[in-house]
Formats: sequence, C-alpha cells, structure tokens
Amino acid sequence: MKRAISVLLTISVFLGSACFADGIPAKPELIGQSAILIDAATGKILFEKNSHDKHFPASTTKIMTAILTLESLQLTDKLVIDAETPFTEGSRIYLLEGEDVTVEEVMYGMMLESANDAAVAFAKNISGSVEEFAKLMNMKAAELGALDTNFVNPNGLHDDAHVSTAYDLAMIARYAMKNEDFRHYVTTYQYTMEATNLQDTRYLYNTNRMLYDNQHKVTVNGELRVCKYEGVTGIKTGYTGRAGGCLVAGAKRGATELIAVTLASTDMGRFQDCIAMLDYGFANYKTVNALESGKNLGTISVSRGSVKRVKVILPEGVDATLPAEASENVLRTEVELYDSVEAPVMSGQKAGNVKLYAGDELIGEYDAVTAEQVDRGGWMSIVGIADSTAEKIKNIALIVAAALLLLLIIYIMVKRHQLKVKRIRRQQREEKYRLLKEQEKARWEQEYWNRRNYR
Repeated sequence: MKRAISVLLTISVFLGSACFADGIPAKPELIGQSAILIDAATGKILFEKNSHDKHFPASTTKIMTAILTLESLQLTDKLVIDAETPFTEGSRIYLLEGEDVTVEEVMYGMMLESANDAAVAFAKNISGSVEEFAKLMNMKAAELGALDTNFVNPNGLHDDAHVSTAYDLAMIARYAMKNEDFRHYVTTYQYTMEATNLQDTRYLYNTNRMLYDNQHKVTVNGELRVCKYEGVTGIKTGYTGRAGGCLVAGAKRGATELIAVTLASTDMGRFQDCIAMLDYGFANYKTVNALESGKNLGTISVSRGSVKRVKVILPEGVDATLPAEASENVLRTEVELYDSVEAPVMSGQKAGNVKLYAGDELIGEYDAVTAEQVDRGGWMSIVGIADSTAEKIKNIALIVAAALLLLLIIYIMVKRHQLKVKRIRRQQREEKYRLLKEQEKARWEQEYWNRRNYR
C-alpha cells in the first residue's frame, strides 16, 4: 500500500478570467498551413493549427542534424570532406575536398548560412553515409516524441518522403534548446570563418531575421512590425519551393520561454506567423516554478538495508504553465511514496510519484526518487537492525567479551596464585613435619643411648 502525502502549496484557487482585457491579442491568424506554439519548459501546447499535418520541413531539418552532431562529435574534431560533399545542391559554404575544417566552424555554416554541404559533411563523418545518418535521425526523432516524422537527408533538400509536422519539430526543438552549445549557434548573427588550407576567410550570416532585422516589416494583427523580436532565442529557418516558408522560432521573457513553429507559409509570412504566435503566448501565458529540484519529499523504509530509511527527493525542478493573470496559489501537489524499497537501493531509484494540480486539473506527474545509495545490510538487517546499530551492538558485544575474557584471565591468575600459595604452604608444612619427625627421632635415639649408658 502506498501512503499519500498531500502537500498543499497554497490554499486559494484563482484561475483567472477566461476573457482577457482589451489590447491582448486574440488567437493569431496565420499564413502557414500548419503551426504550433508551446511552452519550452513544460511542453504544454498553447496554440495549434493543423499541428499534426505532414509537410516538407526544408532546412528546419538541420535542428536534428545539429543535435546528433553535438552529441556525437567534439567541436574541435577535424572533419573529412570527401569528393561528393562539395557538390551538394542549394545553400552552401562551399566546402572543398580535403579542406581542413573543424566541427565548430562547419556548425556555424550549417546553423547560420543554412549550408546543405555542411549538413552532409556531418552526416558522413558520423554515420558514413547520408542514408545511415537518416536512420539515426529518425530513431532520435522518435525518442524525442516525434509522431509523424520521416527524415531522408540531413539538410531538408526536397524529397517526397522527407516530411515532418509542426508538433514534431516543436518537440525536437524543445530538446535541442536544452543544449547550451546549440543555443549559442542559433542566437549568433555573424561568424567569421578563418582562411583554411584551401579557401580564404568566409563571413557567415544568420538567415533568421528575428535576430537582427530592423528594416523589413510584416503585418501582425493589423500592425506593421519589424522582423527583429524582443527576447528571441533562435532557432532555425527553412525554405524550398515545395516546402514554402518554414520557421522554428524561440523567445524568452522573464521565466517564460516559448517555441513557435510554422510550416508551408511564405518567405516573409513565416516571420509574421511566429511573431503573432509568440505575442499571443507571452500575452496570455506564463511559466512558473512549481517545485524546486532536490525538494525533500520525506523518507521511506529500506528492507534488508545497511540503513533503515532512505531520503526521497524530486530529481528535477517542475515548471507549470498558467494563464498570465492566474495566481500561483492555484498549484498544489500530492506526493505518493512507496511503503518501502528493498536493498540494494541505487541513488535515483524510483520511490513514488508526485502529482501536480492546477486546482482540480492534473497537469503533470513526476517520479520521486531516492537521494542516495543504500547497500545491502549485514545479517542483522533481516530483523530490521541497521548496520550502524548492528555495529554498535557488535562493539558492545566485543567489549563485553573482552571484559569477560579479562575477568577469566584474572580469575585464572588468582586461582593459579592460590594454588601456588597452597603448594608452598603444603611444602612448608611437610618440611616442618619432617623436621619434627627428625627431632623426635633424634630425641628418642638420645634417650635410648642415655638409658643404655646408665645401665
């Protein structure tokens, strides 16, 4: 049976009005055929439009290529550029066969200039071929929660079988943004690629207008706006004739970070779409920290353990998405811990569940885990005695045994002394008796001779 510990973080519930005040954007009207807006911290969907429809993702594909590259190679590694890679179609940084370049340099080329040859170079250096790398991409996509994605190449060049969805790209981008190196590349506007053994210096510029463009304007909710966006955190553009304009865009304001995705839009429409969604998200929602990482949730007993109880914690912080005007007092948690776990216990082993509620709505369930390792206890753990107590008992037993042994030794020594004294006294008595007998004999002999002489 599990025991439920209800931890009420707050006592008042205020979800806020469903109708927002004038001036707060209504749901965005988009050019893109498919779109989604999520809270980057919680993954909660804040807005969506045909988010599971399959479309050609174009160069937003390179988000996945960057993930696999950063997880497979070191930034200082040298890449092998073969004879075929320089002939990759579309946007390029014009890599040459045998060129001496590093992962870091080529990553800037892929994420800023959206270089297709850079993506192919990574694929071949990691998996040996584009085909094998695509298999790796699809495995990782499924692992990250993608439902309808099929990657055929590492760069997004058109292929009828190369498809994804706004939802899937949001899940992939959410994971990518947890990598600080990835964040660095997608927020960099300009990079100078120094001269190599085969080429002169190259100057690379980011294709994401939301990072820098104060000149070009788009219409968002009837208002003419520049493309540059406050708090933008990247992420990746994409465009082909068949795919249309694609964009995965992120922005952060305060504790709230959002990710917007639009597919099958237009060249400028993709920026308009993401700005509209991000405006809507920041106006209507906020991210709050509901539970801190490492929060102490109590202790549970350990069967056959070296200790009787083990501490249970929340391994990672928990965030929640709330309406912008809602009070954080709406949040409450319920903690259900196991009655016990059996040793040996690993640190981080599941030991219960934490349920997070907004009012009566369950918004998340998380593992409660053990905070430390517990080894299997000694033989006394069978009866529930911890090793520390068993050690004390053992020490006391040793002291008692030593005392008894000392007493035994003292007893033996005393007895031996007593026996020795008795033996000496007996010998003294025997000697005394012998002397008396000799004296008596001498006296009788003397008397005998005296009588004889008298006669």
